Amino acid sequence: MKVELVAVPSFWGTEMKQKHYRLNEGNKKLVVLFPGQNYPCHKPVLHFAGTCAMQSGYDVLMLEYGYQAARTELRRSEVPTVAEESYESVKPIVGQYEQIVWISKSLGTVIAGSVHEKLGVPVKHIFLTPVPETVPYINKFSGVVVYGTKDPAFGEEQEKQIQAENRMIRIADANHALETDDVEKSIEILKQLAKVYEDVLNS
Repeated sequence: MKVELVAVPSFWGTEMKQKHYRLNEGNKKLVVLFPGQNYPCHKPVLHFAGTCAMQSGYDVLMLEYGYQAARTELRRSEVPTVAEESYESVKPIVGQYEQIVWISKSLGTVIAGSVHEKLGVPVKHIFLTPVPETVPYINKFSGVVVYGTKDPAFGEEQEKQIQAENRMIRIADANHALETDDVEKSIEILKQLAKVYEDVLNS
């Protein structure tokens, strides 16, 4: 396996270092990880998504947003800039691949939908803990939606707006990080998520 750092200039006055894990030359399968606002790709839910992807034979592109690289806060008005920079990060890479899966978390579900809309290539989606602004993208592109029943950002009201062809997975008692106050339960949730990842990646 080879790791390439793809440097992309950012509005926030720094360079984003996008990590591109390549299993072998000529691989045609790619997973892109879209982190949450305060949930980078090394945190458990996305870390194990990347691990499952590589075990299933996928190259992995782990995105970092410009404000994360600059270690600063994000204003809501800057979300379109995050989407544009993510598009610029993904665009040169996806053309090498035929089978593409995007796994996104929270704010990243909005970014993933926006980037997919611009690229116009076939993509499978796993939307983890989406936010209300993600619903139009879920209905447009379809995919697997995972959220916790104790997530204040997404609940039954939002689920009712999602079309039936989407697979909904509710994690009992999980919060927006897909964790609970109980360590053992949180580990069981990670096992459940790994099964979801594997099902999508190998289907």
